Amino acid sequence: MAEIFHFTPKKELDAARNLNEFISLCKNQLTVFGADLNWDDWAWAKAANFTKGGIKSQGVNPDSDLLASEFMDFAKSYFRYQQGHKPTDAKNELRALRSVEKALLNRHGLADVSKISISVLDEAAVIARQFYVKTAAYHAGREIERLAKFVSDKNLVPEKLDSWRNPIKRANDRVNTGQKAKADREKKLPSFDVLEAMAEIFASNPQSPRDVFISSVFAMLMCAPSRITEVLLLPVDCEVEEKDSQGDIQYGWRFYSGKGFGGDIKWIPKIMVPIAKEAIARIKSLTAPARDLAKWVEDNPQKFYRHPECPDFDSTTKLTAIEAAMALGFVARDKTSAQKSLAGMKLKPHDYSYSLDKLWNDYVMYRQPEGFPWLSKEQGIKYSNSLFCMTRNLLSEQKGSSPVILWAANVNVFNSDLSPRESLKQVQHQSIFDRYGYKDAQGNRLKATSHQMRHLLSTIAERGGMAQDELAKWAGRADAKQNRVYNQMSEFEMVVRAEQFDPSKSLFGPVGEAKKHIPVTIQEFNTLEKGTAHVTEYGFCVHDYTISPCDKYRDCLNCAEQVCLKGEEEKLRRIKAQLAEVEEQFKASEEAIKEGLAGADRWFEYHQHTLTHLRQLVEILEDPTVPDGSLLKLSNDKSFSQTNRVLRNKHGENRLKQEHQKLAEQAKALLGGGLG
Repeated sequence: MAEIFHFTPKKELDAARNLNEFISLCKNQLTVFGADLNWDDWAWAKAANFTKGGIKSQGVNPDSDLLASEFMDFAKSYFRYQQGHKPTDAKNELRALRSVEKALLNRHGLADVSKISISVLDEAAVIARQFYVKTAAYHAGREIERLAKFVSDKNLVPEKLDSWRNPIKRANDRVNTGQKAKADREKKLPSFDVLEAMAEIFASNPQSPRDVFISSVFAMLMCAPSRITEVLLLPVDCEVEEKDSQGDIQYGWRFYSGKGFGGDIKWIPKIMVPIAKEAIARIKSLTAPARDLAKWVEDNPQKFYRHPECPDFDSTTKLTAIEAAMALGFVARDKTSAQKSLAGMKLKPHDYSYSLDKLWNDYVMYRQPEGFPWLSKEQGIKYSNSLFCMTRNLLSEQKGSSPVILWAANVNVFNSDLSPRESLKQVQHQSIFDRYGYKDAQGNRLKATSHQMRHLLSTIAERGGMAQDELAKWAGRADAKQNRVYNQMSEFEMVVRAEQFDPSKSLFGPVGEAKKHIPVTIQEFNTLEKGTAHVTEYGFCVHDYTISPCDKYRDCLNCAEQVCLKGEEEKLRRIKAQLAEVEEQFKASEEAIKEGLAGADRWFEYHQHTLTHLRQLVEILEDPTVPDGSLLKLSNDKSFSQTNRVLRNKHGENRLKQEHQKLAEQAKALLGGGLG
């Protein structure tokens, strides 16, 4: 196990000395990523590349693409320390470090850790938005906040930075409306053409090892909402059958789920059990020889594995070139081809250069997978009990499979065979769909990803009304809130489902009457017809003035209590005129930011939000699939109000105390704020 420690700064030392001591301890005492780790390498195998932001891992120029030399040791120390205490697959520390390094260079021309300040952190957040997509930028911002707190708590920098908070908002994972939202949902789901093609391929019982692997894994992903990494780490004895409370036999797989969920059994719906069993059986048959090899290597690390093509000689007898090639599983039609195969592996091509013992110790054992016998030590999966244990080149169509060297497929192997790789200009890469001649109705090449099936099954479960906690457990999610990310139901499907729960309420058309005089939630209250309403130039307003005055005066189109009626052409014309004016204002705000005018950022932010909101509204009002007479009341949780401004002021000297904030949130709920 890697040795770790908790760094405790010395109060009597200044920040510079604490920083030097921290780097020294991480460099010389930590053993995370291995005690033999070469500290000076810019690339740590299977851990990190310490390159600047935006630099691809291939073709790195060490003279210009690496982190600044004065920042490098701190970056390595911080990364090694944090990964030792809380290992993660995402390794977001690197995003934060690259953003901070760039910000330091921009501000000071030197990536000196001691010069990290609030303004540097602010610029790092701006850089993170430029480097990364929305979700990745949010996580980078969170990690910058964590870094700021760490260097402050450990007294590694002179300035106090623990008050800095991540300004990058989490990407919206809620269901939106409109054509763009529909396109986004469709991207996350496999197309009907893909599902039909894979069903036919699986049913044809393919014989090629690669096709057996791809079609079987795809079938398994269709049996339960799983991550591809979880499937590829299943043990060979993963199948479980138990009687339920009704006495019926239920079939499932023993899983170890990522992202904090842990181990459990994932039960398979009865209709998919025959498919699941067939897929497992095919994979077991394909990978059985590799598990035999893994068990032999585990139990006999000094003895050559006698596979069927291995020459039957004593282990110390010198072999000819042909015999040596056959022992390693190379094609050896004649001496020339045998010598060519040996030379290609940087082995001596001459007769009598090797015995079986020498080949085993000098070549075979040296090329077994890193970490052997463990495929995943955390999950307790060895190669010898892994369902997907394979031998090298087993899935290759050009190279012969090695009978003595182990290998395991990863996510990229599977995903790369589901999509055409247009980037390969020299070689025409063929996906499994290409090999079987499948295309969509327009003649385009089919493509898919492993994660689309997880989205599909989660959406089907949502449509069927599965309870959220049960769906989270089935999908291996630690938090039921994560379900919403995978729910690709359209807004219209959700309305229909809501109406099934209570037919008296409907989003489009009349809404129900209040049930007697019983307490109702704010959400229920906001869906009922209000007793008062007044006409506006864009529709009508349902604000209840008995509760509070209007705080959105003359800003109706940014108000959550504004209702628009589909089919009113004159009011649609007014909304589009307002949209055109906002577009002009938005362009002007962009120019103001470029000129560095004070307050331009707020002007820009307001018009950017208003522009997005109006475009969505116009898109729905012009959508022919939405019937005339429909009432549209778009939520607008980013809309400005004085109450919201105070409640959202979480930074600075005047931020609310936790107890006061709780009271304020309760008051906001009573007033219906943000829930309409």
